[in-house]
Amino acid sequence: MKIPVTPQAVDVDELRQVIDDPLALERRDDADTLVPALPSASFVRMARILRDEGRLDLLLPRATADQLIALLDLDAWVDERIDNTRARRWLVAIGESWAAADKPRGALVELMYAMDPEFWTFALLAGTRVIVLDLEDDAARDQAYDELAELRAWETPDGFFIIGVPDDEMGRAVLRVLHRVYDDDLGQGRRLVLSIEAALASEIEETLLRFRSGRLADLGFVQWQDAVKLFRPLDHRAAADAEPRDFRWLSDVELGASVSNLRGGELLRRAMARMTDVEHGVRSREFLLLVNEVISAQRLPPGDESVQQRAIDQTQATLGLGLELLLQARPGHPEPDAYLAERIAAIGLRDVFRVGYGALDKLRRAAIALHRSMRISLDAVGSLLDRPWGPAVAAAVRWYPELALESTQGSSRPFRSLADVARATERIAEAGALAALTYLDRGYGVEPVWLARIDEPTKLTLGDLLHTAIVHTQLPGHTARFAPLGPDDLAWAHANLLDGGVLVERVARDFSARCDALGLGRYTKVLADAVLTRLRVELLALEFDGDRVDLTRAGGLVTVQSVSMWLTVDAPHKD
Repeated sequence: MKIPVTPQAVDVDELRQVIDDPLALERRDDADTLVPALPSASFVRMARILRDEGRLDLLLPRATADQLIALLDLDAWVDERIDNTRARRWLVAIGESWAAADKPRGALVELMYAMDPEFWTFALLAGTRVIVLDLEDDAARDQAYDELAELRAWETPDGFFIIGVPDDEMGRAVLRVLHRVYDDDLGQGRRLVLSIEAALASEIEETLLRFRSGRLADLGFVQWQDAVKLFRPLDHRAAADAEPRDFRWLSDVELGASVSNLRGGELLRRAMARMTDVEHGVRSREFLLLVNEVISAQRLPPGDESVQQRAIDQTQATLGLGLELLLQARPGHPEPDAYLAERIAAIGLRDVFRVGYGALDKLRRAAIALHRSMRISLDAVGSLLDRPWGPAVAAAVRWYPELALESTQGSSRPFRSLADVARATERIAEAGALAALTYLDRGYGVEPVWLARIDEPTKLTLGDLLHTAIVHTQLPGHTARFAPLGPDDLAWAHANLLDGGVLVERVARDFSARCDALGLGRYTKVLADAVLTRLRVELLALEFDGDRVDLTRAGGLVTVQSVSMWLTVDAPHKD
């Protein structure tokens, strides 16, 4: 693998100061030395901050071509396509900052060629029309302006072309970039316009993508089919006995890796504290590459700062799981911190990550198996499950499983310990118990066909089916296992299944007996706390219009109002 090399060695603490506070560059007399030494990821982060502050003049004129290429690689692409809006804004910023910095003539063109002139061509191409003037035809200029009447037209300083662009921000950006290039070198400005005039967009973008993929791979953003191999579990016992590997190649990785924030959980911090400064630096560099590989494996955009921070959290958390499992392979080790430090040095952080991912993989497989074996999903995995089980299953089936936060809807975080994994495993087991109680004959035996009969099935949960089935089984003279409830059914339930505001005891007894019949006795309490408590609340909340229940306000139950379309279509065909 090709490894980028830092242009000039500088003090890491000095770099960290400007990375943490990019505006500090204004006060530094060594900014011309510090900026070229910035690692790619840090440079991009600083560029975004200074762009928002309107102070790109502190950074861009001091940047190397490689840093600016990294900026475009990480911020001017969306998936595998160049975002012309972002690209043009960055090219304008580069051109304007070069001019403001009073660079010598030819410096901007030299930079353009050092970066990649084809990127400049492609970024300026969309929506741009070029008319080549016939210098011997006096009417050519007027004809060109007439042809471009609906566009903003600009005659190049050499008199060879009339350029037409949309009269908007992005069109004017094209003219600003061309103007700066022409000011820098008249001949090279002409060459750039000719390249735009003759360009084949698809061929250029394909070439640019190929080179970008190679550069991203150097930073750890490898192709997905390679990155996803990171999610192949490594047995902790095999990792504990594995022979040391050769990591000398990491010594040449750019300095930026050692500037990365490698903190992690307690085990990782303690293990890193036992390493020599040299080994610590090597593992810090490996950590940066590993974070980028985690991003690639999840097919996340490499240039997004929030994605980068999320991947850092995921990587640190999974390393913590791996270290916990490695300790399980050597229970009672007299020097656990030294042992973990030795294992990290021997097999590397990447394989420690794979050890930790082994615990996540088992959880993911359990969640997928539940999704495939029981009807717990409609429009999304786990969408039929009530909280907290639905979010727990949905978060567990991802390529990188996470722990659903029960206090915040839709949120999740990485698993930070094996205790977290055990907690999520229990939630998945409870979800399986809930589904079994709903569908299986020894439970309430609800036929999954009812899911297709509900008017708004995406609003349905298994809890709604269970509440309905519980009421239905208590109705006098019931024969079917399940049926939508009518107003008389609900009025009867309100009068006969509540006693002093709580459910009558026979409901809980029947619920418990069905759990026992399925061998789910250990889950009876947690399921009852969720299902029976909600049923009690819904029965108490029923509203009456005279002596008749208002079905439009009944929640958490399947009523005849919920299946009105099915009743309308199928009722004439019954019997």
